[in-house]
Amino acid sequence: MDETLGHLEPGASELLAKYLRRPTFLLPLLGLVTFVVYSGSLSFDFVWDDWPQIVNSPIIRTWSNLPRAFGSDLWYHVARQQVYYRPLFVAWSMLNYTLFGLRPWGWHLGAVLLHVGAVTAVFWLARQLGVEYWTAALAALIFALHPIHIEPVTWISAASDTMVTMFAALAFAAFLNGRDTERNPSRNSERKKRTAWRIASLALLACALLTKEMAVVFSALVGIYAWLRPAEKRASPGRRVLGAAREAAPYAVVTLAYALLRKHALLHATGQFNPNHGMMDVARTLPLVMSIYLRQLLVPVGITGLYYTPYVTGAGAIPSQVVEPAAVLGAVLIGLWYWNRREGNSIVAFAGSWLLVGLAPALYLRNFSNGDFVRDRYMYLPSIGFAILAAIGLRRLPSIRGWSAQAMQGCAVVVLCGGYVCASITQQVYWGSDLLMLMRGQALYPGNPYAGAGLAKEYSQRGAHERAIELAESVVRGHPDYGYGPLALAEVYIHAGRFEEGRVWLDRVNPDYSKSEMGMAGLAGLYGQMGDYERAFALCSEILDKEPNLYSALYNCGNTHLMDGQYREAEQLLSRAVQLVPEQAAPKHFLGRALLQDGRNAEAQPYLLQAAAMDPKVWDYHYWLAVSFEGSGNMSAARAEYRQALQLNQNSKEAKIRLTALEAK
Repeated sequence: MDETLGHLEPGASELLAKYLRRPTFLLPLLGLVTFVVYSGSLSFDFVWDDWPQIVNSPIIRTWSNLPRAFGSDLWYHVARQQVYYRPLFVAWSMLNYTLFGLRPWGWHLGAVLLHVGAVTAVFWLARQLGVEYWTAALAALIFALHPIHIEPVTWISAASDTMVTMFAALAFAAFLNGRDTERNPSRNSERKKRTAWRIASLALLACALLTKEMAVVFSALVGIYAWLRPAEKRASPGRRVLGAAREAAPYAVVTLAYALLRKHALLHATGQFNPNHGMMDVARTLPLVMSIYLRQLLVPVGITGLYYTPYVTGAGAIPSQVVEPAAVLGAVLIGLWYWNRREGNSIVAFAGSWLLVGLAPALYLRNFSNGDFVRDRYMYLPSIGFAILAAIGLRRLPSIRGWSAQAMQGCAVVVLCGGYVCASITQQVYWGSDLLMLMRGQALYPGNPYAGAGLAKEYSQRGAHERAIELAESVVRGHPDYGYGPLALAEVYIHAGRFEEGRVWLDRVNPDYSKSEMGMAGLAGLYGQMGDYERAFALCSEILDKEPNLYSALYNCGNTHLMDGQYREAEQLLSRAVQLVPEQAAPKHFLGRALLQDGRNAEAQPYLLQAAAMDPKVWDYHYWLAVSFEGSGNMSAARAEYRQALQLNQNSKEAKIRLTALEAK
């Protein structure tokens, strides 16, 4: 009977334990609990990197592009320096697009279901490691509910972390299954099973590697496990090392093959190494970064996608930012060593190794921009080790002052998991929209230039131009080395109508971005807003020759033709944008405007109606729909739409004039 359920009536406890002891009942229940906790994310929008990685991806819209996914960078159309090689994540994106188009709820459903799959994989892995049934179930529950997983579960673009973790956990469980069959190698059927499990494990590792780079540590985990639990009992240290190397070798070969394929696909990538910070700065900063990850595991509050932890460089900061974190990490390692000795087996040692080694790829700080070192999604794979350690620790709680061990364990599980549920539900809401995410990041880490620049652009799009300019200027002043600061400042100046200042900052935009397809599309739109149509159209021609199905190019270039009065050319481009992204209101609205201004009101009105229905909070959607109604003689509908436009934007002189004229008739 489950000791943690001792507080229930005996009959109910025994009945529940009877059913929960069956994985066929336990795992669906775990999946249901996980789904309920994250079901709110189904109402979330696309946020942050979802726009370039999903909405604006020229690859995911047809399966015929799948070979291309294996031969290019995930972000090749955004910036040339990126090194994200994730073809299976692209394949998952293609599947989502096939099933759901660009309806965010479907993508979020897929992300939550991936987390459910990872929870199941964690349970199987824990059982294969030899963890007792109820402890393995508790480890899976902790993994399912821990708030540090909010980012990869609620943010679609981070689903690659969920996928790589699921594949890696399954691959390791298959490795253990195949290894167990070696105990009876004499029978032919056992040898076949061993071979089948090994092949499955290698194939699953290949899937993990092709999903995200975090899986490169897998062969090291195999080696560590084989050294901790050698196949040959009482082997000498030398033979243990050789045995571990032999068992890890096939996985190392698969990893090497992946590395060669990746190098070929990313032949022209330059990486993101910061020349201003060397390995000494990395060494000084590592203890702080690792201690932050440890803090987020133990006390998961202040969850955000925009942590900011710049390099530790000042000598005065060393005691608080280097020595103290290093001392805490050292104490944790000593505690794990002592705990492993007390346990008398290697599970604690291996779970601790999984936690540290699984995080290793994210600890090479020179791969990241300054301050961009801590991300909850990087802890998704390592947190399997933490979940196992936490479950073992909870199951070892003793009796205290009249409380039996069963009662202590049960109360601890309820308190911990209840806290996780509350923290997960309350903190995941900040991933609901770009504005919420950026405001959260700016509030928690006001020094983060990405949060500041992104929030400035959000304010600008909502008409708060002075506030946007002030924020973008502070980013450029405080972080002159931040490559996207000039772009943000240029955008907010241009949106505010301050074209000369905007043009100055456009000339300072990061060259890597401005040479990419998406960067050129963005610049074309900005030049179009300033009336520099010649330069805008030159960029449009260059982009569309390379990527005729790049949504941002079709949308921005179509709008540029619209602003220049070239309505037929605008119609052609915006029609293609609508076909690519039928779930977005903006291209439908501007296509309707192009048709309306070309004198084709009957064709324009359905598009204008759809845009206003899809996004009713945009004032000019209602304004132009009112113009269309007025042109078709539907004056009552026109008055209603003008009033709606004025409710959303009281400063619209055009709407006031037209509404006054209509009411005077």
